[in-house]
Amino acid sequence: MRSKDWKPKETARILVIGEDPNVQWSDQLPEYPLFADYYFRKVPYDHGERSRYMEAKNLFDMIKTLTDNRYFVTDVYITHLCNESLPHAPKGKRTLIPENLALRGVDHIRWILEQNPEIDLILACSMQTNYWLQKTGLVPADEAFLKGAEPRRTGIQSYLPYYQPVDGKAFKDICGKFTHLTDTPAVRVLPLLPVRDFPLTDRNLEQYGDVYQAVQESFK
Repeated sequence: MRSKDWKPKETARILVIGEDPNVQWSDQLPEYPLFADYYFRKVPYDHGERSRYMEAKNLFDMIKTLTDNRYFVTDVYITHLCNESLPHAPKGKRTLIPENLALRGVDHIRWILEQNPEIDLILACSMQTNYWLQKTGLVPADEAFLKGAEPRRTGIQSYLPYYQPVDGKAFKDICGKFTHLTDTPAVRVLPLLPVRDFPLTDRNLEQYGDVYQAVQESFK
């Protein structure tokens, strides 16, 4: 099973690229990445269904907040770097996206951009997502970030492979800083934390609050 892209009915102007191919507590992939379809339903009463609705709501709230309402919910195209089911990571670890599937995901992103030429902003959510976008050349490489974000051998070779970067602090240097597509500089790319980390709280708020505020200010 694969998750299907969430596509606007008309013109896409912004692309969100998520990371996690699996819901950690389930073997079943969501029908759409980040449960985007739940945002357009009635607010559910069931606890599990409501948590999915809140994930979708946080996604669209993040887009509206960070871009100062520059984009409407009807402008948003959503995909994952990997839309296929993968083995769960050990508890407390992130799912590792193997290189062959990451390459396939980047090819799919190129296709999305070809089919939606009015997209002018990409929100690339998570360290691993940004690692593969740079590693494959879709986005210009920051060599220091690539070195720090490279998956550790111990994670790759685990009986349940998981993603653990060489330097967990490397993402701080690129998060919230605009870059662009290598072949299309007019399309900006914004590295962000995973969508589930929005709104920022606790340690993330302390470390990234000013960064996210600066992004919002840049759209005013």
